Amino acid sequence: MGASKGKLALESALKSAGDGKMSSENLSDIFEGYAGKADALMDPFQLQRLFRDIVQIQKKAGEAIYKKGLQLYQSTPEYKRMGFMERSVATASIAVMKTTIFTAFTVASDFYTNITNIKAVHSKFSPDGRVTKDVFMKAGPGIILSELGKHNLIVAGNIFEKMSK
Repeated sequence: MGASKGKLALESALKSAGDGKMSSENLSDIFEGYAGKADALMDPFQLQRLFRDIVQIQKKAGEAIYKKGLQLYQSTPEYKRMGFMERSVATASIAVMKTTIFTAFTVASDFYTNITNIKAVHSKFSPDGRVTKDVFMKAGPGIILSELGKHNLIVAGNIFEKMSK
């Protein structure tokens, strides 16, 4: 089982996290994909790779929602009635908003690149440093969601689905 299956399970888990659910099958596949096998221990470097992938997945989802929202805004009658100057101001405001939003992803990525920070997250799973599959299955959802909230990275996938309709 490679990291790709773990990453696919991670994507699925993050999509379902918006509904307050994370399946045990996804968690099992995530652990095995990043730790290598079911009876392994997850070390800080594997956890670091997991959290960097989380940031990347959430950023990708955030970009999709941002683009869809921008398209919807630009198709409104109000936007279409704007003159050149009004559109220029709106475009500049949107660019500032995009920069502000995506700065959170950069900050989180930098946070999870620092091994000291990752060791602190690792110790949340297990103070003795032994992150087994059972420990990950029990503590994983709470810690992952807590870290997403801490860095303002919760991206609601169902918003995108509703906007697409």
